[in-house]
Amino acid sequence: MFLRTVLGPLFLLLTTSRAQLTNGTVLNSEIDAFINNLLAEWNSPAGLSIAVVRRDAGSEGGWNVETKGYGNAKSDGSKITADTLFALGSDSKLFDTLATGLLTSNKSLNTPIDWTTKIGSIIPEWELMDPLASNLTSIIDLMSHRTGLPRHDLSLSANKTNLDLIKALKYLRPSTEFRETFQYCNLGYIVLSYLPTALLPGNPSLAAYVQEHIFDALGMNATTYSFERANASGNLAEGFAREGDSTMNPINTTGTHALPFWLQTGGDDGETIASGPGGVISSVNNIVTWVKVLLSNGVNPATNETVIPTDVLDMVTSGITVWPFSTDGNDETFPELSVATYGGGQYRTTYRGHGMRRVVVLSNDNLDMVDVVRYRIFDQLFNLEPPVDWKSRVEQLYVGTAEATSEAVSTHRSVNATLPTGGFEKLVGNYTNLGYTSFELCQIVPAPVSASDGCNELAATINSTWSAFVDPAVPMLALTWDLAVSQYVKLAHFDGDVFNVTGWSAKPTGNPSSPFWAFDAGIAGTIVEFGVGVDGNVGFGFQGGIWGAGVDVPDPSGDTAEERAEIWFTGPAF
Repeated sequence: MFLRTVLGPLFLLLTTSRAQLTNGTVLNSEIDAFINNLLAEWNSPAGLSIAVVRRDAGSEGGWNVETKGYGNAKSDGSKITADTLFALGSDSKLFDTLATGLLTSNKSLNTPIDWTTKIGSIIPEWELMDPLASNLTSIIDLMSHRTGLPRHDLSLSANKTNLDLIKALKYLRPSTEFRETFQYCNLGYIVLSYLPTALLPGNPSLAAYVQEHIFDALGMNATTYSFERANASGNLAEGFAREGDSTMNPINTTGTHALPFWLQTGGDDGETIASGPGGVISSVNNIVTWVKVLLSNGVNPATNETVIPTDVLDMVTSGITVWPFSTDGNDETFPELSVATYGGGQYRTTYRGHGMRRVVVLSNDNLDMVDVVRYRIFDQLFNLEPPVDWKSRVEQLYVGTAEATSEAVSTHRSVNATLPTGGFEKLVGNYTNLGYTSFELCQIVPAPVSASDGCNELAATINSTWSAFVDPAVPMLALTWDLAVSQYVKLAHFDGDVFNVTGWSAKPTGNPSSPFWAFDAGIAGTIVEFGVGVDGNVGFGFQGGIWGAGVDVPDPSGDTAEERAEIWFTGPAF
């Protein structure tokens, strides 16, 4: 739901297969036509870079590698090639856990570690709200998403360091008991990314450590954590996204925009708070090298040197927890896909009875075309007939998601709606959550008689630049904050102490007459409820899945708004 990387590849590196592979070309004219038609029918201004990697004793070097680019890398019409650079998104997690594995193999550490080492024994600042999880969480728990913490992606900010986030974890509400269920959580991988800094002499960042011990060791010269380095190469793809909100079917949206790279901060090595869970930038040509290493059990085929110890690779690719069919609340399942297990940045499954480990698909579109393309290529690779119509399936999922979200969003406020307890004026003021951030909540509609300078500025910005979000007939509060998911949040009054939520960020259009467009934050369908907290102050809590707990996790419950909240912000005295 959150932090969906627009330049995300989802290349599959799962299990090997003994199935008979096709002897012919996989990326043939039939696949070319399929992909080009998909880009056209889905109005995509973007494209894909693809590789198929096979062992072939009869070919030079023992490998049969196909690479091909489709569509546009940039808004200027530059075409995608095998050298085009993409952000790998969550596939970066594998490098995070492998770096951890290299540390477990380092016997010269002053504090040796293994996969069962407790986090609190190596990071003094570590603490969770749940004392049991705080005391017992190990490296393997973090990498397997089983600490009891939901995603809490909304708490991420480019202004936070890894250590800032670690110190704030104790203020984040858990959604399950420790080790009770799988809950995908980027925060655990941020903690893991701090281990090189915490354990090694010189306190290197994860980015520097992985660059030296993996990328450079394998000759992956284009692969980096640094936006500046990738951008300077001239090969970095632009991401593209569609205008509108999450209640719309994105395929039917024709308004598309190029996006600035999602995270442009970082030091010389490119280290950011997102390096561990999603910071790697690479190309198909470099990832081909990586696939060969994985298929060779950690050995660099070019040098016959072991770069990743076999036991380390076995650990992160072995199933530790069961991966739900969906982590975003969609219960749709497909018979072609087996139950999956997750290790550390890798999950194992089968497709139509065959293991998958040979296909790389990178895309700079924010649609799910990667899923459609990769399964079509697997059908071709394994000679599976007839090919499954994944395009129609994904289109139906879009429609279903749009309808469900639209139904969840209460768009019409009753003419008989009651006012919040104490009136709107009582809700305005400064709010904070120590795990998230602080901000000033402002009244936009009706315009207050007097307001702070900050609220006057915010009201002017919203009424001029974002007037489409303002309904003069519906009372509205708003805020702006420094969190990554959204720049602006609108609270539209529904009834009593309940408000509907909309979030968006300002993205440049390149058009001076209309310089910004609204990039949807994906939080429509959630609500906030105001109430008086246990401290006696006004507060409000987000409800409706915004914390990203995943499937089959019950919502918080209780007699008060604070008890029912997934995230609670404390405000002014009542």
